[in-house]
Amino acid sequence: MRKKVILFMSFTISLFPMFMKQYGGCKGVQEITGMINLLNPIGILSVVLFLAGVWTPFHNKSVNKILGAMGVIGIVISEIYQFFTWHIATITGEMSLQNSLSLAYPEFYIGLAVSVFMVMAYFIIDKVMEE
Repeated sequence: MRKKVILFMSFTISLFPMFMKQYGGCKGVQEITGMINLLNPIGILSVVLFLAGVWTPFHNKSVNKILGAMGVIGIVISEIYQFFTWHIATITGEMSLQNSLSLAYPEFYIGLAVSVFMVMAYFIIDKVMEE
């Protein structure tokens, strides 16, 4: 139970950067928080997979590990996906690394770094702590 609580708390803390403004960056572009990363289908699915992996008691423990890992990795994928696409439909009309770089605030990179760190922490916590 201790391992589950530590994993859950770590995951929750890793989501805090999502509340910062992460996108906007140029005149006339509304600032958008990182919640856009969590509220897209990839983000929602990632949170659900993580919660299922940590809190659902499967007979085969490897299922828990796989679902939890998919959840933390999915958050990183969600952030990268949003980084490249959030501005296409309403602002730029095209997918461009230059636009993505120029329209992202430094907080995006902090959030991404925290999420990548959470992936590493998940595997370390999972390996070090046995239930």
